[in-house]
Amino acid sequence: MNKKHQSLGIILAIYLFTFMVGIFAFLLLKDIHLILRLFLSDIMMTLVIWIFSLILKNASLYDPYWSVIPPFLLILVVIYLDLLSFSPIIWLLIALLLWALRLTYNWASLWTGFDHMDWRYEKIKKVAPKIYPLSNLLAIQIFPTIIVFIQLIGALRFIEENPSLNWIILTGGMMIILATAIQLIADEQMKRFKKAHQGQKLCIEEGLWKYSRHPNYFGEVLVWWGVYLFYLGTFRVLDLIILAPIAMTGLFLFISIPWMEKKILETRPEYKYYQKRVSMLILFFRKETSSYMNKKNA
Repeated sequence: MNKKHQSLGIILAIYLFTFMVGIFAFLLLKDIHLILRLFLSDIMMTLVIWIFSLILKNASLYDPYWSVIPPFLLILVVIYLDLLSFSPIIWLLIALLLWALRLTYNWASLWTGFDHMDWRYEKIKKVAPKIYPLSNLLAIQIFPTIIVFIQLIGALRFIEENPSLNWIILTGGMMIILATAIQLIADEQMKRFKKAHQGQKLCIEEGLWKYSRHPNYFGEVLVWWGVYLFYLGTFRVLDLIILAPIAMTGLFLFISIPWMEKKILETRPEYKYYQKRVSMLILFFRKETSSYMNKKNA
C-alpha cells in the first residue's frame, strides 16, 4: 500500500468514527428542536475532525468534510423521520449525493498524503503560528461548517414539510445535477491542461474556462441555489432563507476567488489580461480587450 492509499484509509477511518459521534450526539440531544440538534451534532463532528487534524498536523483533513457531511446529515434526518419512501425527498438526496460523490472523488484524486496541506491553510499558519490551533478551528473548520449548515436549513424545512413534487422542486434537483456536471467537466479540463503543460506557468483558456475564470466555483454556487429551490418550491415565499445561497455566493465572490486570483497573479502576471476578458464566475460571453490584442500581435 502506497503513501496516498494509506493516508486515505486513515481519513476514511477517522470520518467513520466522526459519523458515529454525530449519530450519538443527534440521538442524545432529543429534547431540542430538530434543526438545532442537527447543528450541534455538526459542530461536534467538526470538533472531532479538528482534534485529529492537530494530531496529524494537517488541517486538510477537514477538506472532504464540505462534501460528505451535507448528505450524511440529510440522510440521518430522513431516516429518523422515516421519510425514505417519499419521491421529492429522494429527488433531493439523489441530486446531492451525485454532487457529493463527484466532489469527494475529485478531492481524493488530488490528495497526495499528509505531507501536503492546502496553501491557504499554510498562509493562515504563517501569519500567526502561535494561535494556529485556534485559527485552524475557527477559520478553517468552524466557519465553513456554519456556512454549509446554513445552506441546509432550507432543505431541512423541506424535509420536515414533506411536500408533493412540483416544477420548482424538480428544477432544484436538475440545477444541482447540472452544476455537478459543470464542475466535473471543468475539473477534467483543468487536469488535462495541467498534464499537457506540466511545469509551465500558463493560464487555461480552454473549454468552460474560456467563459468563466472559475467554472468549478460557479458550479458550486449553483448547487446551493438548487438546494434553495427545494425550500422555495415548498413554501412559495421569499424570506430570510434566501440569505443562505446569497451568503455562499458572497463567500466565493469576495473571499475564495480574490484570494485564489491573488495567488495566481504572483506567478502568472499575464493572468491580468485573462481577468479583463473572461467573466469572474458566471459562464458568459468573453471579450477581447485592446491591451490583450496589442500584446497578442506584438
